[in-house]
Amino acid sequence: MKLDFPKTLAFVRKLLDRQAQIARHRWKDVGSISYKNQRDFATEVDLEIENNLKASLCRRFPHHGIRGEETPAVNPGADYQWLIDPIDGTKWYAAQSSLFAISVALLHKGEPLLGVVQVPASRQCFYAYRGGGAFLDGEKLPGPKTSHLSMAIANVDTPRSHDLAAEERKWFESKLIELTRRVYRVRSLGLGSLSACWLASGALDAYVDLTGYVKPEDIAAGRVIMREAGVRIAYIDAPAGPPRLAAAAPHIWQELKDILES
Repeated sequence: MKLDFPKTLAFVRKLLDRQAQIARHRWKDVGSISYKNQRDFATEVDLEIENNLKASLCRRFPHHGIRGEETPAVNPGADYQWLIDPIDGTKWYAAQSSLFAISVALLHKGEPLLGVVQVPASRQCFYAYRGGGAFLDGEKLPGPKTSHLSMAIANVDTPRSHDLAAEERKWFESKLIELTRRVYRVRSLGLGSLSACWLASGALDAYVDLTGYVKPEDIAAGRVIMREAGVRIAYIDAPAGPPRLAAAAPHIWQELKDILES
């Protein structure tokens, strides 16, 4: 079945707008907390939003697969797969910080086609689909314009950095040090979806998953938004561990890639 991307995008944006209202309403009372491990947990709001999104997507696209962070997958073998992160930045959200987002992406055979990132606190919505450009609330995103790596602000994600194998840690630490020396500023938001959107808007100039363990649900929508805003994106092989996702403004891409591959 061929999808109508503009209609599908409008449908998803409305879904996320309704869930953002729930997130704002429950901000001061997130309910019970379920710990996945010592560092990761989910709130009742995560579960409520994910279940709401799954139910709506199942009704609209009954043959599509759906995968979220908190609940079992639906139709895992389908070519079309929806990836849901109901609250990216749960720790921020539970602490009543404004730095969190709701992220939904559509993939076809593993390739992201459409992405929406809703930021409940600021009431902003970033969105894109393949070939359609990237937008923030109706305004086309310009993408980063930085032309020198020494002027760049780079966001570095470091999931699972506390339990990396020895060879992974050695590579991770060496590249982190080199980045701090080569760029203007290093940031670590711990929020892949919003980091990608800020790169597409020009607020950031580069993004690196420096351990390779950012969850697909966190970054899939952002990959579409970055790509449609003209950001260069690739997975970089490292000597140990999984490939690392890197993205940057076109003029500094090769320098960033050389740092990670050297």
